[in-house]
Amino acid sequence: MNRKISLYTLLSLVLGICAGLWAKPLVTSVSFIGTIYINLLKFLIGPVVFTSITATIYHSQKNKDSKLSKAILTYITMFLATYVLMSVLVIIIDPAKGFTFPATDWNGTTQSLSVQEIIINLFPSNIITIFAETKLFAIIMFAYAFGIALNYSKKGEMIADNIEAIRDAFYKILEYIVHLTPFAVFALIGNTVANYGTVIIGMGLRYIAVAYLGGILTIVLVMMLPVWIIAGINPIEYLRKVYKVWMVSLTTCSSAATLPTTMKVCKEEFGVPDEVVDVVSPLGCTIHMCGGAVSFALLGLFCSRMYQVEITFPLYLLMMVSALLINMSAPGIPNGGVVIGATYLQLLGIPLDFIGFYSGLYKILDMLYTTLNVTGNITANVLIAKFKKQQ
Repeated sequence: MNRKISLYTLLSLVLGICAGLWAKPLVTSVSFIGTIYINLLKFLIGPVVFTSITATIYHSQKNKDSKLSKAILTYITMFLATYVLMSVLVIIIDPAKGFTFPATDWNGTTQSLSVQEIIINLFPSNIITIFAETKLFAIIMFAYAFGIALNYSKKGEMIADNIEAIRDAFYKILEYIVHLTPFAVFALIGNTVANYGTVIIGMGLRYIAVAYLGGILTIVLVMMLPVWIIAGINPIEYLRKVYKVWMVSLTTCSSAATLPTTMKVCKEEFGVPDEVVDVVSPLGCTIHMCGGAVSFALLGLFCSRMYQVEITFPLYLLMMVSALLINMSAPGIPNGGVVIGATYLQLLGIPLDFIGFYSGLYKILDMLYTTLNVTGNITANVLIAKFKKQQ
């Protein structure tokens, strides 16, 4: 069913473009579907973020294995390096140049970004308010604190189980919303093309091209180069061993579905010990790093450019840290990248109007992002095994 939805979404993208060019009254009459889709995503962002992060942090705290700590540090380092690399690429190429997306509900400003107010927002005075007003940074930090606190509560396990059950229920609702994606893409893309013409097509192609170029640079500079320098595995040998994983990730677009192949390649091709693979690989499958870094950096900077948002250094740091925190607790559902993409823009105070168009492109992008995630997973296994051997 998930593959069918992806196929229908791509078909809706094409049909929406055609309808926007030659059937403008039709797309105008169904534009409300896109509005409903975006509203539903907004509606669930707060609860999904809180329950996902709380459950993830609770379970990560229970496992005190030193290899787990090293793996988390490795993944975070790779994420930050990839995010900075992708940011430089986006700034140089500027794929949004010459295009301004319409904002249907926006006051023209992003979230307050002064250091003092960011710190104050970490300590909200009303727990209801942060959910009612979708103050995501406060929700994220509260979820992290709550997940840690559950490990020291007498009934923490019971509460965590209930939160996981609630999370799964929200995931199920999101899966239902995903079924609306083809209709929403048709409405949103059609309406956008009707207003802007073929220029929107060129923008989409530039977006995809920059994403894939960033992905290639990430594999070369963030994955292959460190493995070559630290583990002594040259790039040709590295590519020859990881391509088997790419065949699975490109077709499934799922880190979980690729996990057995990832673990097999780590053990049989790279000789990583079982004790490392059995801890590091499932973690990498869960927290998703390099693909998320490319996704968030491109989406955030691209949309900032479209809405003429000035990227100050405090804003950039907030974007990067927020991306890291959200990415470590991404929902494991079909088209989950669309949900966390909307979460990211909502956190920054940037309009979600672009998300409908982004949904249409996401299947093509997800092939890249998943491949980067599983390749980064293998890289982390190899590096951690090398560090362990040197001790």
